[in-house]
Amino acid sequence: MVLLASAVGPDFNPRRIERLLTVAYQSGGAPVVLLTKADLDEVLPYERQLAAIVPAVPVVAVSGLRGDGIQELRAYLLRGKTAVLIGSSGVGKSTLINHLLGAESLPTGEVHRSGQGRHTTSHRQLIKLPGGSMIIDTPGLREVQIWAGGDTLGVAFADIDDLARRCRFTDCRHRQEPGCAVIAAEAGGALDTSRLTNYRKLQGELRAIEVRADIRLRLEERRKWKVIHRAVRKGNKG
Repeated sequence: MVLLASAVGPDFNPRRIERLLTVAYQSGGAPVVLLTKADLDEVLPYERQLAAIVPAVPVVAVSGLRGDGIQELRAYLLRGKTAVLIGSSGVGKSTLINHLLGAESLPTGEVHRSGQGRHTTSHRQLIKLPGGSMIIDTPGLREVQIWAGGDTLGVAFADIDDLARRCRFTDCRHRQEPGCAVIAAEAGGALDTSRLTNYRKLQGELRAIEVRADIRLRLEERRKWKVIHRAVRKGNKG
């Protein structure tokens, strides 16, 4: 199980959650989104944003200080299950684990008035929780690298994947092709532009990884760029 921790407040970033969700699916783990520091703000607006981008993924609003949502979270941490807790620095991961343990076992940072915490975890640690489950605490992630496995992108962006099936061309890249259902949905306001931009960005990263890993693709990519460079040179001469 992959617990994706994201604090409510100004640092909340749906695009970061989309990236973490893609990584979670690539790992083969079942994702659960944790809205941490739920004591600092009204959680309903954040839950609505998540419902629009991860409708099939459980969302639990938690507070490591007050204990909000802890019982709901424990329902996922069953005996014999292992979960990894990932998220940016200062989102309250260590505080949350301490609450699950019922003891101040992990060091925690001071919380600023803005609600932003300070990074305290510096290494990965496997912790046994009461009830027989295990949880891996991780250092705060500044950047998350995805890896090969483009099919998982269709799971993390299921709405875009569904739209793509309605495109006129099966190999549509959703850029400027005629009859593209994805572009039409964006133009009509049914698909958020920033979500589509993030999808394209992750798609490009996966393509680059596949090209590096596959000699045949590298050769194809090299040939493609040779054709482009020749066309540019010819155009400049004209």
